Order: sequence, then structure tokens, then C-alpha cells
Amino acid sequence: MPRRPLFVFSILGLTLLMACSGPSQTGGDSDQGPAPPDRDAARDDAAQASVAQYETFDVTAYSVRPPEQTMEVPHRVPQRLMQGRADAGVKQTVEGFRIQVYSAQDQEASQEFRERVRRWWTEVKDEAPQDLFGSQPPIVIEYSQPYYRVRIGAFADRENATEALEFVREKFSGAFVAQSTVTVVR
Repeated sequence: MPRRPLFVFSILGLTLLMACSGPSQTGGDSDQGPAPPDRDAARDDAAQASVAQYETFDVTAYSVRPPEQTMEVPHRVPQRLMQGRADAGVKQTVEGFRIQVYSAQDQEASQEFRERVRRWWTEVKDEAPQDLFGSQPPIVIEYSQPYYRVRIGAFADRENATEALEFVREKFSGAFVAQSTVTVVR
């Protein structure tokens, strides 16, 4: 029977050990619910005050400079792309404007008038604003039933067409700006 007191003492020791490892019941606060708000605020202030001593690091003492580029990488990218002018020199068909100088129902009369406009252009091209017309503006006949229309130039926007119209009206007083499908170079 000497084993029995050993068994009783071990059960008693385990019970005591488990009683000590549980939550504390002696504070009295657990029966009353959560702690009052002023205690929580006091704990937060204490936590902030304890971290403040580590937040005094001054970044201005360490200047940040980008690394210096020491080598140039060779490439075969065209210069116009490097300058952001990818569409320079590209032909594009848009709804734009031409200057109409003649309109008739007779196709032969329209072709003769177009030749007259070409002769005029060869005489005055040195005086013409090159930024508006270019070196050789198109002189076309556009047919829309029942008329053949002789038109000059190809303009993407109305402002340029209106400026060019002033020059054309010196010779062809009845000229006007007309909408047309045109091919322009960007």
C-alpha cells in the first residue's frame, strides 16, 4: 500500500499546478468587464512615449543621389523615335480640307481648268507659303454627281486651309474651303 500515498500526492500536485496556470481571478477587474477607457488611454500614451526615443532618426544627414551613368548603350533606334516623333513623315488619309477653285458639269472643261491652275502654280510657287502648300500641292478633280470640282491642296485642319485660301483668292476670287478626304504627311 505504499503506492497509494504516492498516487494521491501526484494527483494533488497536478491539481495545484493546474490551478496556478489559469487566468488570475484575484484582480477583481475580470468580474466588472473591460478596463475603464482612461486606463486604455494611459497605456497608449505610455506605449507612444516609449517608442518616441527611437523615432529621432534624421534622414537629411544622408543625401540621396541617383547613380551616375558611366556607359552608353549602343542602339539602332531611329532618332525621330528617340525624340518622340514616331509619326513624323507618315502619310495618313483623313477627312480634311481642300480649296475649291472651279466646278462644272463638263469633264473636259474641268481638266482644262486644272491645267490652268497648274500653270498658275508654277508661276507663283516661290511666293506661296511653303509651310501651308508644300513644294507641290495636289491639284485634283473630284467628281460628285453631276459636278467635276477642281481643288487644290491637302489640309488636315481648317485653320491652315483658311490661311492658304487667302493666297489662292488673289488669282481665283470665287475660291472657298471645301471638306474632302485628303492624304497628309505628319
